Amino acid sequence: MPTKKTDTSTEELKKKVLENEEKHEYQSSKFKKIEDQVTWALSRQATDDALRDVSIWALVVGSSDVHYECFETYVVVRFRIDGVLVDIFRLTHAQYKKIVERLKYAASLKLNISNIPQDGKYSLKIDETKKIDVRVSTLPIHYGENIVCRILDSAKAVIDFEDLGFFWTSKRMLERAISQKAGMILVTGPTGSGKTTTLYTILNKLNSREKKIITLEDPIEYELEWIVQSEIDDKNWVTFESGLKACLRQDPDIIMVWEIRDYNTLNTATSASLTWHLVLSTLHTKSAADTLDRIINMGLKPYILASALDTIIAQRLVRKICPDCKVEKEKSPQEISIIEAMMSEIWMKWLSSDNLKLYKWEWCSKCNHSGFKGRMWVYEIITLNENIKDLIRSWWSVEEVIAEARNWDLITMKEDGILKAIKWFTTIEEILRVI
Repeated sequence: MPTKKTDTSTEELKKKVLENEEKHEYQSSKFKKIEDQVTWALSRQATDDALRDVSIWALVVGSSDVHYECFETYVVVRFRIDGVLVDIFRLTHAQYKKIVERLKYAASLKLNISNIPQDGKYSLKIDETKKIDVRVSTLPIHYGENIVCRILDSAKAVIDFEDLGFFWTSKRMLERAISQKAGMILVTGPTGSGKTTTLYTILNKLNSREKKIITLEDPIEYELEWIVQSEIDDKNWVTFESGLKACLRQDPDIIMVWEIRDYNTLNTATSASLTWHLVLSTLHTKSAADTLDRIINMGLKPYILASALDTIIAQRLVRKICPDCKVEKEKSPQEISIIEAMMSEIWMKWLSSDNLKLYKWEWCSKCNHSGFKGRMWVYEIITLNENIKDLIRSWWSVEEVIAEARNWDLITMKEDGILKAIKWFTTIEEILRVI
């Protein structure tokens, strides 16, 4: 979103809206069932069953990660559901030791090492047709080893392009960008903002037997048919820079670089886009404006940036209102003021807030009494047309570049979120909380 001075009145409105938000903790009878199954399996020394129960229940309740957190007298098992960490049950340290040993064995980690962080991965067969991968990370702490398990469900890795949730202006920008033969497309956002799904979905849309697509990943999370996937291997000196150079010698049409972390990788990626390749990658920045600043601060000359970069997609994930228990609610004066301010910024002053509906939840078992079920993306997309490229080459400020992008259909993430709130997908409070 544009870099500008903080609007005090808007911040005060945001604060009041969040203070009045009706909150409810995740609760479900399923959590007790998980605890009973796991503790029963551990009492029988069936650690395979215990680990399987945790993973399958994580899928059932829609969790992306399982956290094991050690404290002095107990260990808490937590699920990240729709981006929120939820306490599920507790284990004793003796019970947890059995889980740790089984996890390390499954992920090919060293069982006798507990004072050094380790990373691994294992596969779990759910049934005859479904298999998931679990990425394991250990961290030594004062009371033992914390472990986080990322659930990699390939069924959720690639979704239909239409389901990414772009409004027509943003969708039009992205479709134009990925239809080109060359250029760089950057997907930006913090960890957990859904960049992987966006990238894989774009690659899937581009995938055809007439094109050679090569990815350079760290690590490979999901296997994509017909796409050549390579992996970073620091032990064998395969870095993003060296790996990318090797990929370019394989005659690709499209290259996906998992992440741009340094100037050398950035320089090689931009060179690839300038030599008739379509390059997709990610960058950890908060907004499109921050992305431009970050690239220049990494050392890339503005005139190279202007020639190489085509599109920036900044994104976040927000929770969706549970469709089974949502009800219309009365709009607060603060919510009306925020909506009208956003509508004004995107030239929709004619849209009366009186005719807009907002929703809240009544809470039900299907959403674990949280009011939310599933997540969706909110976006901010900048396409660098010739006017914007000329401003960058002339060393104009990022604020001036963003102001020019406003003339070419730029909608900020907050505005995109507000629009989705008034279209009944999410809540104003959720948008203000995340963005």
